[in-house]
Amino acid sequence: MRDRTSAGEAAAQPLQQAIEAVRRLFHALSGAAGRTQDGFGITASMRAVLDALHEGGPRTVPRIARGQGVSRQHVQVVANALLAQGLVECVDNPDHLRSPLLRLSAAGTKACEAMLRREGRVLTEVAKRIPGGDLKVTLKTLNAMESGLNRAEGRSGSRV
Repeated sequence: MRDRTSAGEAAAQPLQQAIEAVRRLFHALSGAAGRTQDGFGITASMRAVLDALHEGGPRTVPRIARGQGVSRQHVQVVANALLAQGLVECVDNPDHLRSPLLRLSAAGTKACEAMLRREGRVLTEVAKRIPGGDLKVTLKTLNAMESGLNRAEGRSGSRV
């Protein structure tokens, strides 16, 4: 039986293998994130919103949604859960009366910092096993993969 793989498909095979490795890594990261969030009663989506506020300061729900590439409605549901837990609070937005700013509460800041400390310990151990130059090449490759896929789909920009 003849191999029917075209030259183009063969050239794309390393990319497909890289994508499969990223999928496996995603699941490993999800498990590790779950362990760093353990005890805080938050989901991965909640963590993403908390991280956006921790890194970028107060922002509106639509701005968080744009930054994460998800719907405003999704972020609003997550924000409501975070508000109910007292991890974020709404404050007046001087630029828009109907779209308040979300910001971390004192409890939210404390939770973020505790999760980041836990995560930092794990990442420090992992980073010790991977040469820095390899990580730089990996980041460059991941950015190129994302840019290429976005161009193929008619989107622009990279969030990595």
